[in-house]
Amino acid sequence: MNDIWRIPSRVDAFAGPPAPRTAPEPEIDARFSILGRGEGWAVVSKSGNIPCHPSGRYRRNTLETLLRETAGFQQVHFVSRLDRETSGCVLVATDPQTAGILGKSLMARRIAKTYFCVVRGQWRRPCDSAGLFSARGWICPAGDDIVRKYRIFIPASTDSSVSASPQFEILPSGAQEAETVFRALPWTSLGSDAKEAATLDAARLVALECRPVTGRTHQIRATLRALGMEVVGDKLYGPDRAIYGRMCDGRMTPADVAALKIKRQALHAWRIRFRDPSTGSDIQLEAPPDDLLLEIRRAFS
Repeated sequence: MNDIWRIPSRVDAFAGPPAPRTAPEPEIDARFSILGRGEGWAVVSKSGNIPCHPSGRYRRNTLETLLRETAGFQQVHFVSRLDRETSGCVLVATDPQTAGILGKSLMARRIAKTYFCVVRGQWRRPCDSAGLFSARGWICPAGDDIVRKYRIFIPASTDSSVSASPQFEILPSGAQEAETVFRALPWTSLGSDAKEAATLDAARLVALECRPVTGRTHQIRATLRALGMEVVGDKLYGPDRAIYGRMCDGRMTPADVAALKIKRQALHAWRIRFRDPSTGSDIQLEAPPDDLLLEIRRAFS
């Protein structure tokens, strides 16, 4: 099943207290598709500019609203969530019982997720024979950082490959174990011809497959930042953290736009695998990162 749903990017109705008249709700890219659906669950692929649920300035312009009002979902329980600017697979439960079962599976690490991202930098890591590099350590809040959401990754070793990360003799409060497995992908494996691949390589762009073993807030982005790399288009962990604040205030400058290169962060939830609570069958679904790759090629080729 691959039903495409579209509604106008502006939703004027609202739920809950109205937003101030001076701060209208931001527009979104309301595209989404239903990749698969079973008894009590659905896997939805969303665009790179839509929040999953109401938060901050977003009240009605959310994936939750779209699923209820345009796809006929009676209930929406997000088992997995994505940031507004992260596109791809989201696992949704459509009844409380299934939400509870899948939530326990997620906590027990029985739901496998694979992400795709494009970063700037040089990928020189001690990989195994399969080309895999595992970054193990801890994710924790930045403490007195002016951006409450900001996280830092502290490596479990002092390997020079993660020397860009801060070092601590004692772990900060709130530190959680974190592990992500990365694999660099040649551009030719993603549909680029030799000439385009050479251009993207010359721009110091690396395509990565990312498999989070744990599921911490901003785990992939914070880990890559500690590795001395940044996700293209990332306003929080990218070239200048102040861009995020200016984005929130609607004050991004032409220089900010030029530094980011693309409008959203180049992170995409590519594949998901889990066991169907009703049938016990193994479910594997994917959303190819075609739209993201198109943005990258337009910006850099």
